[in-house]
Amino acid sequence: MKTNKIFTIPENYTTKLDYDKTFKIAILNEFANGVYSRLLNFVLNNGMDRQDKNNPYNVLLDQFVEMLDINLFKMSFEKLEMLDGYWKHMNKYIREITK
Repeated sequence: MKTNKIFTIPENYTTKLDYDKTFKIAILNEFANGVYSRLLNFVLNNGMDRQDKNNPYNVLLDQFVEMLDINLFKMSFEKLEMLDGYWKHMNKYIREITK
C-alpha cells in the first residue's frame, strides 16, 4: 500500500478516470430523476395516496426508486447505454400518462 499524507491507497487502486462514462452517468442520473419526479408530481398533484400499493403509478414509482439506487459506476458503458434506453422509454411512457 502506498501512503499519502491524507489517506492510504490500496495497491490495486487505479486513479484513471473514464470521463466518458462519468459524463454518461451524470446525464443519466439527471434524466432518470426527472422522469421519476414527473411521475411523482403527477401522483401528488392528482391527490393520489402515495402509500396505496394498489395504485399502478405507485408501483412504478417504487420500481423507479429501485432503479435509481443502482450503483452506475459498477456498470459497463454498454450496460449504461441499455439503461439509458430504459429511461428514454419510461420518459415517453410517463409523458403519455401525465398529459
